Amino acid sequence: MTQDEILEMFRQQSESMPPESPIATSIILELAQMLADSRGRLSKENFETLVRIGGVLYKEGRSQFDARSDVAEIMKKSAECRGLG
Repeated sequence: MTQDEILEMFRQQSESMPPESPIATSIILELAQMLADSRGRLSKENFETLVRIGGVLYKEGRSQFDARSDVAEIMKKSAECRGLG
């Protein structure tokens, strides 16, 4: 398979996912388990590449979590300032 064929598979998968698709945490846990299960069967290079991909997903998921937490805190403080909290 070519890289373009795989990217097309990614596109198709993303388009078929419902708007409420699994959160990043679930996907990261799936990837972590897959890597744990296949450690001895993957080449060192492939394993390291997948770990790097997992790191990017983890970082992005953490960034989104932090952003949501920040917004929630801002909203809470705003409500308190207006006497709603």
